[in-house]
Amino acid sequence: MSRTGVLVLLCLALTVSACSSGKIKTSNNRVIASHHDAARYLIQMAGSNLQPGGRMIAASFADVNNLTTSSTFGRMASQQLVSQFVIEGYSFVEVLMRDNIYIDSQQGEFLLSRAVSDISDTHNAPVVLVGTYAPADDNVFVTAKLIRTTDNVIVASYDYAVPYTRDMRNLLRPMR
Repeated sequence: MSRTGVLVLLCLALTVSACSSGKIKTSNNRVIASHHDAARYLIQMAGSNLQPGGRMIAASFADVNNLTTSSTFGRMASQQLVSQFVIEGYSFVEVLMRDNIYIDSQQGEFLLSRAVSDISDTHNAPVVLVGTYAPADDNVFVTAKLIRTTDNVIVASYDYAVPYTRDMRNLLRPMR
């Protein structure tokens, strides 16, 4: 075999080896990758406040200018963070399928402060993922937080921005 052929086979073997390392690749989409990065940062920052296999609850991210409303973006942002948490070995109770949490099909699920403790106790989920977003001219600014429900202490928080593209404008439109 020629020297070039050996090099090609070696490169191919290294590529296959890297792909099969067991790590799941993050999305190439910048917005999804931003949400996944945020989840990884929250996990790192929360440290021992999160137990692998421990259960959590996620709420739709809310519009910072009106915390009782969300959008398609707010619901997707929350769910995309959840996806990365699950990849990292954490469990979430799917509140979209529960009847004991306020769910407005137009606005998403909101954890009302007086009910958070009851919901977390019922589902053995001592941590909740919440967030807010604010559209600006060029970016949508997002803050994601992990809150311990026993005492409402923020155990991790992360701020990031995603580009305010045509897709974002569509996702941020109020529901009709």
